[in-house]
Amino acid sequence: QFLHVSSPSPHLAFTALQAQTPEAERRLSEGSALSLQCDYTARADLQQKKVWCRVSADECEPLVETIGGPAPSSHTSKATKGSVTIVDNHNSRTVTITMTNLQAEDTGTYSCAYRSSSNWYIPLRTIPLTVFKGDFPHKWENESLSVQCPYSTLVYKSETKYWCRREEQAECREVVRTNYYTTRSNSAGGDGRTRIQDDTQNRTVTVTIQNLQVQDSGVYWCAIYRNYRLTPIMEFKLSVSNGEYLPAASRACWQISAPPPSLLPLHPLLGHTFSILSGVLSILFILAFISLIAVCIRKCKLKRKGNGQEEDIYEEPDDRAQLDRTERMESPKDDSEDLQYITLNHKFQPNPEAPLYCNVEPSQIHRKPEDENVEYAVIALK
Repeated sequence: QFLHVSSPSPHLAFTALQAQTPEAERRLSEGSALSLQCDYTARADLQQKKVWCRVSADECEPLVETIGGPAPSSHTSKATKGSVTIVDNHNSRTVTITMTNLQAEDTGTYSCAYRSSSNWYIPLRTIPLTVFKGDFPHKWENESLSVQCPYSTLVYKSETKYWCRREEQAECREVVRTNYYTTRSNSAGGDGRTRIQDDTQNRTVTVTIQNLQVQDSGVYWCAIYRNYRLTPIMEFKLSVSNGEYLPAASRACWQISAPPPSLLPLHPLLGHTFSILSGVLSILFILAFISLIAVCIRKCKLKRKGNGQEEDIYEEPDDRAQLDRTERMESPKDDSEDLQYITLNHKFQPNPEAPLYCNVEPSQIHRKPEDENVEYAVIALK
């Protein structure tokens, strides 16, 4: 098995790769890591370069490659590029490959190989890798779905792109495909509800599904046709509910992000506005209540103050001669508007020898009046 290195092209001819049967498919989720070990015992020289490459259409796109030859003070040779690392252990004669933070666009066929002295790549191990994007946000009947599948330079622009539904035994049933062969920059196809379009300039396939139904739930691929079968570019898992029943686990995860029309939650902005409005109304109510109490207290104070003025205001007459005569009471013309003044005229204590007059009840006529000091007061209303 000899694989010619087509220098200086960045894609290396990998013609003998088809003679090697790929291993079972590796399926990993986005964000996970792939670790793979390739043995080259009795097949490769220690100083030969080892490479990890992505294979498509009999071409190898090198992702990372060792510098070749043992290091002076180490028995390993290591190289890292991006999220891919290759380590050549000369003692155990093994190559270890590590790919971290896998993404859906990493889906493809890979091979670890070594470069021969005649500038050929000899494959050591070949595996198909599928990195699935995971579940879509839960969808409901009659909603729509749009997905994008970017593809690498190893996929020809003019190749037919497929949207297929994965069945048992790794088979994928075609749903729609792009219409080729053409020199146009875009190609599209559809079956009524599902439409596929290939933007060859940006190397992106876009699939749109209208009016989703429960029976649309399943695993789907963006794919190309290679080696007599559909080969995934990206994989997706779709779950659709009819709005009447949703499993508890899905309801806990997705009901907020994709509720049915009858269960639409309050928009965050509306909820925030409602909270602010409730707070303002509460503050206004408290202020109104405090103002009412203040007004009542003020009225009570004013009323007590008015009564105090009527009781406390007095006037002492300047003319002492008035003390010996009886004053008469006069009422103002308008009692409701004018203040009333009270004058107390104190009579001097009469002479002890002067006669004393008093009013008595008939039953008290024969009783001897008691001597007592009597003070006379005349209250005059001015």
